[in-house]
Amino acid sequence: MLQVDNIEVVYNGVIKAVRNVSLEIPDKSIVTLLGANGAGKTSILRAITGVLPLQRGKLVRGSITLNGHRIDKLAPNQIIDLGIAQVLEGRRIFSSLTVEENLRAGAYSRKDSAATRKTFEHVLTLFPILQERLKGAAGYLSGGEQQMLAIGRALMAGPSLLILDEPSLGLAPLIVERIRDIIVQINKEGTAVLLVEQNAKMALSIANYGYILETGRVADARPAGELLNDEAVKRFYLGLNEHGTAHDYSHLKKRVAPVTQEVTSAISTPIQKAN
Repeated sequence: MLQVDNIEVVYNGVIKAVRNVSLEIPDKSIVTLLGANGAGKTSILRAITGVLPLQRGKLVRGSITLNGHRIDKLAPNQIIDLGIAQVLEGRRIFSSLTVEENLRAGAYSRKDSAATRKTFEHVLTLFPILQERLKGAAGYLSGGEQQMLAIGRALMAGPSLLILDEPSLGLAPLIVERIRDIIVQINKEGTAVLLVEQNAKMALSIANYGYILETGRVADARPAGELLNDEAVKRFYLGLNEHGTAHDYSHLKKRVAPVTQEVTSAISTPIQKAN
């Protein structure tokens, strides 16, 4: 569905944030992108959604294609129209607008009013709390409710690929579990998901495939279940050993993006509940 091929991202003409990164998101899959702060995750998302120029960034090498068509030269609104929607880190809702106005803003570019109305009703089914708060100002929602609103607003665009940047950030464990279940439900209904998440255990528990970034490069890429059960990954990313260090992870086999068959086969891996 989405193919990122050997891209490099540079800021201010000199700072190279992403180096020779390739990854793919098959149709109706969940793919997670993991890595420490500064590893290049957000830069990759900006390249996919076309907003790099807003941050003085530029895609200087490689290509990005959606269903076989290049999108790396398109404007952000054109990319949205093609079926990619993103929930930014920190939610970024319109706090002075009502919940309903926020949701309808997500569908501003859609022309089919009947389809938009159907999506609106579906979003309220996914997030019943938003139905109760529909006429209230979005700024008065709790953090978890704001995250649900941000996801709902993105769904209003009718995307075939939903990009989520740190959806669990700053949320209580029970709310994180709810967000996790919502992501799984959205995916079951046919929407592919690219998930960037610091909560690696949660992300790997629901993803079909995972990529681990280190200093702008892909350090490892495997089915999510393999990463979740890898002892070095557990120590370094999941915090299951307090003595885990970057050195513990350095022995993992360095790999470029896997072949399509391997990624696609990972989709059939059953999603298991996190312990």
